[in-house]
Amino acid sequence: MKNGLIRSIHLNDYLYFKNVDVYFHENLNVFTGETGAGKSLLLDVFGILLGMTNGRVDNYNADVVIDIPYDFLEYEIYSGENIFSIIKRNGRTTFKMNGRVYPRNVVSKILSEFISIHRQNSHLKFLESHFLISVLDEIAGNKELMSKYSKLYSEYKSLQSLLKTENIDQLRMRKNELEALIEEIEKVNPDPLEEQELEEKYKIALNLQQSIQNYNELMEMCENISEMFWKMRKNLPEKYLEQIDTALDIVETVNLDIQRELTSIEEYDVSEIEQKIWEYNSLKRKFGPTIEDVIQNYLNYKKSYEETVSKIKNLENAKEKIQKLGKDLEDIGEKLTEKRREAANRILAIFLNHARDLNLNADLEIQFEKTPMTSNGFDKVEIIGRTIKNEPLKPIRLIASGGELSRLMLSLELSVASGGILIFDEVDSGISGETGNKLAEKLKEVSKNYQVIVVTHLPQIAIRADKHFVVSRSNEEGIVKELNENERTVELKRMLGSDDVLSFIEEKK
Repeated sequence: MKNGLIRSIHLNDYLYFKNVDVYFHENLNVFTGETGAGKSLLLDVFGILLGMTNGRVDNYNADVVIDIPYDFLEYEIYSGENIFSIIKRNGRTTFKMNGRVYPRNVVSKILSEFISIHRQNSHLKFLESHFLISVLDEIAGNKELMSKYSKLYSEYKSLQSLLKTENIDQLRMRKNELEALIEEIEKVNPDPLEEQELEEKYKIALNLQQSIQNYNELMEMCENISEMFWKMRKNLPEKYLEQIDTALDIVETVNLDIQRELTSIEEYDVSEIEQKIWEYNSLKRKFGPTIEDVIQNYLNYKKSYEETVSKIKNLENAKEKIQKLGKDLEDIGEKLTEKRREAANRILAIFLNHARDLNLNADLEIQFEKTPMTSNGFDKVEIIGRTIKNEPLKPIRLIASGGELSRLMLSLELSVASGGILIFDEVDSGISGETGNKLAEKLKEVSKNYQVIVVTHLPQIAIRADKHFVVSRSNEEGIVKELNENERTVELKRMLGSDDVLSFIEEKK
């Protein structure tokens, strides 16, 4: 996860936040306020953008200006300041980047590269093997290896499913049936235009004899007329010869045209046309009711045929393929396990420092157990530990009290916070006193390299803020105020309830 920077956020009509603007510092930003003031509501927008929540109201809009660390060329998003917007109207949500609409998953994919949110009790996810493995994979840099594994695993499961659900003898029978259907249609090679032409030819063919008789009579009439004109030509004066010759040409032209038309009609083979029409009608009865339906069914048969052939081919070699894929998956799984173990050791080394600083006397291990093949490898991973020396290691959910578990998991969260923008929403629940002071020191230290945004009830954290915001409500409207030094003193007194304690914490800054 690489660095980024949240510049500002604007909320409009999000519950009681009617028109709120917040401008963030590049280091430690702290939100405080009375319980119920709505501190965590301000962070909802980041959860929505990251796909972690759908929000709490049906109509609102929000804009966040974020300085992103690198380009996302496939989405035409470039490093530097970008505006990420959410518009929700009547339950329908639209996501935009720089004014252009994008799918929510694209927005969350981009922002999850450099923003992580840690909420109250979100640390309990570390108790889930699947989530812990995903954390180890991120720290180990297993993205490419997991992508290769996932592709092979999908193929492996597909072949297994094929073996369970398909019978090769039945598939071969189906292949033969499809071949016969395809061949039956291809033999006719149906075409809607040809069908139309056949119908027109058949109409002509039905009147074929009458047409031939009519044309023969017309040709005979033309010959008689020509003969009469020739006789007239012999007896007329020369000055009429040109007109007679023109008349003769017209009659001869008509006669030739009729002869050609007659020849064309005589070429009609009525029996051939009837046979072809019968073939078309036969196809329509079986695969219709229209020729368009016949053609569509033909395409469906071709597709089914190709799928069936592919299944037969896969089944013929399925056992060998499954065996080879299983071996390849085992090899990749071993590499994944090795890199995950290395990542676990790195996390634990950092964790021990955090745990000591948070007054935890605990030993912790990340236990690996080999399992049958799963979608993420062959590992079941669990955090085990002890809080009493010489006690056996057990799952921490069994050996830690609520407060201890909270501090243990917070130490883990700090250990895996590898960079980017870190948002902590009341993760300090159950922490107070000197432990709270240590946590504040840690957050301050982290904020020197990464932007940190914290919602907290601890004055130890608030006093170290580079920007301190107080959230309040007045006349059912939410207010977010950036505090100056005098206002911070007032807020810290409210949180502490004593000037003496404030003086003590000032010494610890």
